[in-house]
Amino acid sequence: MERFKAWWDRPEMRDALAHRDIGTVFRLLVEEGVSQREIAQVTRQNQSEISEIIGGRRVMSYELLERIAVSLGVPRGHVGLEYGVVSPQPAQDEAAKRASFLARAAEAVVGQPVFGEAGEVALTAEETPVPAQVGPSDVVMLHRVLGDLTGLESQFGGGVVLAAVEGQLRWARRLLGVAVRDAVRPALFEAVALLHRRASSAAFDMGRLDRARKHLLAALELTQDAQNLPLQAMLFYCAGRMEQYHGPPDAALRLFQFGYPVALASRSPRLCALLEVREARCYAVMGNRESAERALSSAMENFHAEGDLPVWLEFFDEAELLAAVGVTWAELGEWTRAVAAIRRSLRHRGDGVALARSFDLAELATCHLRSGDVDEGVRVATRSLDLVEQLNSNRARDRLGPLERAARRGGSETSSVVHRITETRERKVTAS
Repeated sequence: MERFKAWWDRPEMRDALAHRDIGTVFRLLVEEGVSQREIAQVTRQNQSEISEIIGGRRVMSYELLERIAVSLGVPRGHVGLEYGVVSPQPAQDEAAKRASFLARAAEAVVGQPVFGEAGEVALTAEETPVPAQVGPSDVVMLHRVLGDLTGLESQFGGGVVLAAVEGQLRWARRLLGVAVRDAVRPALFEAVALLHRRASSAAFDMGRLDRARKHLLAALELTQDAQNLPLQAMLFYCAGRMEQYHGPPDAALRLFQFGYPVALASRSPRLCALLEVREARCYAVMGNRESAERALSSAMENFHAEGDLPVWLEFFDEAELLAAVGVTWAELGEWTRAVAAIRRSLRHRGDGVALARSFDLAELATCHLRSGDVDEGVRVATRSLDLVEQLNSNRARDRLGPLERAARRGGSETSSVVHRITETRERKVTAS
């Protein structure tokens, strides 16, 4: 709009626009005498939303950011928005499209152009429209999609779902920029945050750590805006889990410990147990047996305590707890206790969790080999490899590393297993 044009090049306004700090942009407009009501009318938002943005709520939707910029007449370059280049397609009427399809279909089946020469049939990407207002049914749909993607990752690996979940996220994040009732907003933010968490998990499973961290940060921003403390604590668990396998143990421990006060404040003992059992492994790796055993004891107690259990925390069941306990005992060199815990974990595993079973079996085989039970170690290692080779997961292949090191100590008795592990680890997979 012309009346705002003179303000966009002022230093303070340019700085706010460069950082996409829309709250400061709106505040500066108000200081110039523009009412919140007028800003709301111009940008097609509710006045309460303008007030929330001025109060600190971030504008994270690209679509909403673009709408604000266009409505207020902000030069697109000031906020880092670029126009996409679209190649115009020649217009065709339905009759021409139908004839082109028939000719192409016949040529594909018969092998020659029986209905004349077939033109190229171009597939153009079209954005799925978002509703004018987000309601409860939209949130339910996001959770159903999330459940399906989670099940696919658990059974086949992150490579199967990474592209799909990121595609779903592009649409879901557009929902953040449309009208939404206050009663629905927290549930919407949680659903989109959980999609980011699933994308992070899939990226982590494929060894794409930078991508995984970016999704976690996006999820943390959403939980901060919605003041969703329980989910925030779980995201610190996710971040720490990555560091456990790709960084020093003290880095992972700091993340688990950072999330623990948040878990306490959320009054969910199960959430506290999730962080404590991971802390235990960090202490074990660092050689602090006393702290490791204390953390294990507290985790077991909290796991069985009464308290809130959000749906997204149901993955942390008896099998997950026992697997984590077994890994910690293995780090402490307590092979008998480790084997017992991991065997119990495998008995509790349901169907459709091939990824987790592959981890358990690899850890169990390692324990048997390290304790001198070579025959059982080879047998269980073979079961683990049978699973891993079917998974689209680089993490499952990386988790064979300790098993390979243990098997190399077995000499000729384990040479065939070592060869198979080496081949499997070298065959890295890519996302579908």
